[in-house]
Parts: sequence; structure tokens; C-alpha cells
Amino acid sequence: MSARHFLQPRNKREAVRLVVIYTTIAIVVAVGITWITNWMTGAPTGLSLIRAVVIPLLLAPWMVWTVANFALQLHEMHGELEKLVRVDPLSGALNRRGLAEFAEKAFAENRKTGRFSVIVLDVDRFKSINDNYGHAAGDLVIARVADITRQMLGCDRCAVGRLGGDELVALLVGKNLEETMSLAEKMRDAIENTILIYDDVCVKITTSIGVSAVSARDRNAEAVLKRADQSLYAAKTAGRNRVRAAA
Repeated sequence: MSARHFLQPRNKREAVRLVVIYTTIAIVVAVGITWITNWMTGAPTGLSLIRAVVIPLLLAPWMVWTVANFALQLHEMHGELEKLVRVDPLSGALNRRGLAEFAEKAFAENRKTGRFSVIVLDVDRFKSINDNYGHAAGDLVIARVADITRQMLGCDRCAVGRLGGDELVALLVGKNLEETMSLAEKMRDAIENTILIYDDVCVKITTSIGVSAVSARDRNAEAVLKRADQSLYAAKTAGRNRVRAAA
């Protein structure tokens, strides 16, 4: 356990460990002070040593647990704030800030291997969905597409983000362009075949998808994202509901 965890436990197990450690320290200190005091004054040690053990044993656990529990609540609140800063509440995907942080880190770690790729998805005719079924239906569509994208990735080292509106991004680590193209096609097919019922009406969803992978000439993750976005535009121009990759 690091020194920081003595002051800020991250879970109940660390909090209990904190209680045991500080209670033990309190008893040792109390017994030590009592013994030294009695030795210097010549007072009997029996009863005073018992008190030196019992009093900290009764008070220290409650006092330390109160402080540790408060620290746990602060840790949970900090985690929620971090989530609010980096996660889009509608889709559960990363927002622009969280996406940028993940992308730059993944790019830096995988640039030389060439196994960092990007998938950009855009819901086809999303405005028509909002106009025909309402914005609540549009929100449901975005959430569903984000869920399918996360499920299809199935990778702890990958991430899904929302750029805004109906445009989502998947960042993949460990896949080259060909592998990413294959995955993107499976995503497109899964989204097209999903059944979304809103207000007793089946809402049809299709997506246009652009794909790109890191290359030696890329200086940052933004360059990879830009090519994927260009590929997305090519997919829409070609008729929508299809996948295109950057040359």
C-alpha cells in the first residue's frame, strides 16, 4: 500500500486495513508512553497498561473508520466528476475531451507498430429520424448505436467516443487497416439488422462508416481521425450504409 492510500483509501478493503493499522499504532504508542511514564515515576504498570490497550481499542477503530469512510466518499465523488468531464451522458461514450486524451495516448504508444486505427460512424438521415419520430427517438438511436459499437469492439484497450450530433468514433489498438475494415463492416451489418422499437414503431437504422489506420507520415492522432472522417464522407457520397477506408 502506498503512502497515499494511508490517507485516501480507494475501497472498503483498504479502509478496513487502515483501521487495523492505525488502531495497532494507537495501542503501541499508548502502551509505550504508559510504560515509560510508569518506569520514570515508579508507578505500578498492571492496570495502567490494561487501560492503555482497552481505550485505544475502543476509540481508535470508530474514529479511523469515520475518517476513512469520509475519504471513500470523496474518492467516489472524484470518480463521478472525472466521468462527467470525460463521458457523454447520452451515449455513455467518451466526449471530445476524453476522446482526445485516449487518442493521443494510443497514437503515441502504437505509432511505430502501425496498429492504431479509427472508425467513424454517422447515422444515415438522422435528421429525418428526429423529424419523423421526435428527438427522444433520435437520442435512443444514438445510445443504441453506441452500445452496438462497444459490444462489437470487445477490447479493453479500445474506446468509443461521440464527436457530437449523430457522429461516433471507435479508437482501436492492436488492429491494422484490413482488420479494422472487417470489423467496421460487421458493425454496419449489426446496426442495420438491429430492431429498435419506439412508440410502437420500428425505427430503421443504417450507418455510413469511414476507416483509417496510423501511417508513418502521421504526426498526431488528429491526422488519423481526419482521414477516417474523409472516408466517412466518401461512404455517404457513394450512397450511405457502407464502409469506406482511407487510401
